[in-house]
Amino acid sequence: MRRGMVLGCVSLLAIAFVSAPVIGQNEAPESLLPPGFNDPAPAPSQSEPPPPPEPGRTVQPVPGGAIPLPATPLPSLAGQDAPTDEELSEELAKLQEELEAQIALTQSLPPSARRSLDLIGPLTEANGGFAASSLGNIGGQYAQTLVRRTSGRIVSRWASLGLQKLLLSELATPQGLNGANWAAERAALLLRIGSADGAVRMVQAVDPPAATPRLLNVALDSYVASADPLGMCPLLPFAGESAKGNQWQLIRAICSGFSGEGSAAREQIDRARRQGAMDRIDVVLAEKIVGASLNGRRAVTVQWDDVDQLTRWRFGLALTAGIEPPEALYARADRNFQAWRARAPMAPLASRVQAADVAAAMGMLSSADMVDLYGATFDDPGTDEALRDRMALLRTAYVATDADDRVRAMRALWDRSDNAFVRYSAHILTAHAAARVTPSEDLADYADDLIVSMVSAGFDTSAARWRQVVEEGTLGWAVLSVALPGRAQVSASDVSGFFDNDQSTEARKSAFLVAGLAGLGRLSSADRDSLAEDLGIGFGGQTRWSRAIGAAAAAGNDGLVTLLVGMGMQGNDWSAMTPRQLYHVVAALRAVGRQAEARMIAAEAVSRA
Repeated sequence: MRRGMVLGCVSLLAIAFVSAPVIGQNEAPESLLPPGFNDPAPAPSQSEPPPPPEPGRTVQPVPGGAIPLPATPLPSLAGQDAPTDEELSEELAKLQEELEAQIALTQSLPPSARRSLDLIGPLTEANGGFAASSLGNIGGQYAQTLVRRTSGRIVSRWASLGLQKLLLSELATPQGLNGANWAAERAALLLRIGSADGAVRMVQAVDPPAATPRLLNVALDSYVASADPLGMCPLLPFAGESAKGNQWQLIRAICSGFSGEGSAAREQIDRARRQGAMDRIDVVLAEKIVGASLNGRRAVTVQWDDVDQLTRWRFGLALTAGIEPPEALYARADRNFQAWRARAPMAPLASRVQAADVAAAMGMLSSADMVDLYGATFDDPGTDEALRDRMALLRTAYVATDADDRVRAMRALWDRSDNAFVRYSAHILTAHAAARVTPSEDLADYADDLIVSMVSAGFDTSAARWRQVVEEGTLGWAVLSVALPGRAQVSASDVSGFFDNDQSTEARKSAFLVAGLAGLGRLSSADRDSLAEDLGIGFGGQTRWSRAIGAAAAAGNDGLVTLLVGMGMQGNDWSAMTPRQLYHVVAALRAVGRQAEARMIAAEAVSRA
């Protein structure tokens, strides 16, 4: 076993199970989530964080020319040597003490000290969350239906960020719903979106004695996906007979092993093997973790030869055991695995960087997160030559004296792949570097990509400096026309100039531009209808979804609008969106005061179509 496994588990278990998670300090201006809710490895703090920056507002780039690195090294298993038996025993003894303390604490929690189930969520309104009443007076069955019918495949990065923020907020429990079950539904959606650590935080917002069977099952999925199965141990005393199944049996074995009950753990593992209800790899991974416990040590070899599918269980337990699943399994797996992988503190840094492209485009990593990961890999022994070359380009993009050299390095990063996710994430990666470039006519050929890069991370004020450089009808002009706050009306003739240059399939960029401008109120009704006719699109007609989001907007329920935005923007990519849907999304967000989100989603649509 590697040292990183034990230390990672200790740090994750240090989060209290009987109080709301403490929000750490973080400066990530491009995130709709407040400080601490976009940290790959949150650090507890006893002080209140400063007010979160307004979404869509720029922060001055880091001066001095140095690439910002994490305040503390990101945990990694890469290049680590196995600890000695003495070191291992000391670390495991400490971990067992942590487990015993957590279990004792949760078991002794009196009803009077438990948190209310009427108001649940780790993110308070004072710290940037939604208001408790932001869902309005919707009933429990309706709220549950909306959450369950949102698959988690959200095409927009910004819509995903907004949905994460809502789901983590301290919301009033809808009438007719058990509070713990409401928390479970929200955690399950966070997991489907790709936020395993967010799902864990939502589970932790409910005191263990109040856990329902639904919450316990979602908790198991969440802790496994976040590569922290030991986080389930304090919940086991409250699981009872409702927690049945093979995974529960193996979780009990893991917790027994780390509670000093090695013989019981081995018996549970052997029983699971004899029953034959699980694939061999699933039992072996649990046995590998049990084998690392103080009294359960047993030599275990993990082989992937006959494994053709990566599951949550295999992903989470493998990383917990200090084993990286084969790249071929990642390639065949759902893209959520890339999001979980990119944010898993126990995964090798090089592996996390490899997953960062998909994770960032999904809204699971901020630009600052990506730069931190790249910076941490530069001196990591597990970094291959291709990644070092990419890191060198990123460093040049930040520190080169000549602006042309900086922008050419960014261009090399933007153009390194034709994959839409990789290309967009490369713009997110370079957002801070792009914000450092002084607008110049000499760089006009790069203006489109520089603007897309800045706006992808919400740096609208920095992007606004390029208004005098970009030509009307260019992509940069189109993005700025929807991204900047306080823009005046745009005429049909101005938009028509963009049509002539639009090379996107079926002029989808133009269609989204018109939809975004219309939703933001930046086109007159006559110009909107004229442009829509030219493009063969329409904004009329009603569906159950459009009526629902319109009613929520009219009532001023910004949380319900955000939830319906997530539902309406489901799909594998932007081809699943229609201009009419985008129009309703942008108009509803604008109506309830979420102008920053409305602008960023409109700009993203034009950029990514």
